[in-house]
Parts: sequence; C-alpha cells; structure tokens
Amino acid sequence: MNMNISEIALFEWLGKFFGHISVEGLEKFLIQGTKAVLVLILSYLFLRLLLKFIDRYFKNDHAILTYKSVCRYVVWTLGIFSALHVAGIELSVFFTTGGLIAVAAGFALKTLAENYVAGMVLRSEETVKRGDVLNIDGLMVRVKNIGLRSTIVRARDDSDIMIPNSLLVQGKIGNYTLRDSLCRVSTTIGVRYSSDLKKVREVLEGVCNKLEGLSSRHAPIVYLTDFGNSSVNYEVDVWIDDPWKSKLVRSALNEAIWWALKGAGIVIAFPQLDLHFDKNFGQPDGFNKQEPEH
Repeated sequence: MNMNISEIALFEWLGKFFGHISVEGLEKFLIQGTKAVLVLILSYLFLRLLLKFIDRYFKNDHAILTYKSVCRYVVWTLGIFSALHVAGIELSVFFTTGGLIAVAAGFALKTLAENYVAGMVLRSEETVKRGDVLNIDGLMVRVKNIGLRSTIVRARDDSDIMIPNSLLVQGKIGNYTLRDSLCRVSTTIGVRYSSDLKKVREVLEGVCNKLEGLSSRHAPIVYLTDFGNSSVNYEVDVWIDDPWKSKLVRSALNEAIWWALKGAGIVIAFPQLDLHFDKNFGQPDGFNKQEPEH
C-alpha cells in the first residue's frame, strides 16, 4: 500500500501523542467522558418530561412559551455544568467569576426577579386565577392573564392594566371569587326623625324582596345603624352571585328605595340647620327702643 509523506507524518504524530498517554489515563478519560454524556442525556430526558408537564398543566396559558424557554435555559445550564464537573474539568474559576456577575446582576435585576418569583408563587398557590374579580386599592378589576412578570387585569372602564406580580403577593388584595362568587352590595339611607320607623323597615325590606338579580344563597338584611344629626340612618345589604355587577345592582337598589319611600310618603332626610334669633339680637346692652314723639 502506497502512502504519501503527509499521511506518514500524521500517523507518526498520532503515535507519539498517544504514546505519552498511559493506559490508566485513557481509561479515566473514557469513563469520565461517558459519565458526562450520560449527564447530558439525563438532562435532555428530564427537560422533555418537564416540557410535557408544562403543556399539560398550563395548556390554556398565554405565557406557556415563556415558561418553556426559561426551563430550557435552566436545565441545559445545570446539565452542561454538571457534565463538565463529572468530566473532571475544574469549574472553580467559572463559579468565582459567575458569582461576582450574579451578585452584580442581582442588584440590577432585583425588582424583575421579585416579579418573576411572585408570578411562580401566584401559580403555585392559585390565590389569584384567570377570571377572578379583585379589589386593588378600591378599584374593582377582572384578571385576564397572569404572566411571569406582571398580571393583566381589565377595569370597569374596559382599560387593561398591568400590575407587577410582586404587588399581588405582598399587597393587601381583595378577591371576590377566591372561595365563591357571592358578593355583598350595601347602601345607606337616612329618614326624618318624625318618620314611622316600623313603616320604614317594611318599605326597605319590601324593596329587597322585589329587587331582581339577587342571590338566593343569602337573604337581604336591613340595619338601623345610628341616629345622625339630621336623620335616622339605615343600612341595606343585599347579595349577588356576580361581583362584576355590583355597581349596577347598587344603582338599581338606590332607585328602588327612592321611589318606594316617596310612594310611602316617607321623607329622605338631608342636613339642615334651624336658627332661632332673640328679639334683642344685635342690639347693644342697655338699648331700649323708644316710641317716636308726635
């Protein structure tokens, strides 16, 4: 068999190279390389199972692609570093440098990291879900989507609001639909002190019984709350099954109370002040009015 000079030189170099490698060293290299390959294969299999779990658990979520991307980065990063460590490559330099970078990035991305972690907490605890009706600082909103960084909600004026997830986890948030959708709607009314209070109660209770759209799970309640400066004050509480309609129901309740009291001849009180003047008011002391002389 004829071989040219370049091929002969190549085989001579390979012979010299492998001639310096001991049998124990070659066995160690093969074993460590096999372990590293096995780690990468296990990482790949674990990632496939994780992605299937995400598809099954978050199948109706708009942010499913984001979850998959994050999982790929995390699993492959851990898998590659683990494979390098098993292969016998020293990673202390990488970890030292990476630790410094991580500390700097942690300060720079503190708020972003809080929102991402809060998003995971919201999904794991399920205290806030898509479709829930929330009360955030007195504003009623409906949850449209829970993302990794922020949650998108719809307000009553049909505007979409993005709320950082950390605010939903750390803040005081009211959830009208956490356990059920039963919601109380309240209004107050004041009548004159001269009113027949028994008749007032009968009228208010009659309004509640005739009002449409109320829940059958809780009966309406009428309270006499206090005696004000100009009125006897009542509170009327009714319950509905859809919190999102509370404003509409409160409006209908107020109108029904107005017309019912008006029809019963009961006057709704309003603040008023009576002034009584003394006959000598404004006259200096010792002043006596004299009749004119003729």
